[in-house]
Amino acid sequence: MTNTLGIIIENNRPVVSSRKVAEIFEKEHRRVLQDIRELSCGDDFRLHNFVQSSYINSQDKEQPEYLMTRDGFTLLAMGFTGSKAMQWKIKYIE
Repeated sequence: MTNTLGIIIENNRPVVSSRKVAEIFEKEHRRVLQDIRELSCGDDFRLHNFVQSSYINSQDKEQPEYLMTRDGFTLLAMGFTGSKAMQWKIKYIE
């Protein structure tokens, strides 16, 4: 599961990008961004687990993304539905 999540090290912490989450769960990236923004978690949790970042798209334009810690990813993914989400939740539990 770890390799398929595209985990990277940023500021000495393992994180995964919102773009990779969108790819894995077969969601539009803009929907994943929206889901992150709409999470009802406290500001302290959000600041430590969802770091705003950006990337350059194929048209050389800067676009927003979030880098998530394990806890941030888990909180987000537990709210997803569908077959991909269920597969991930079962792997996580196992």
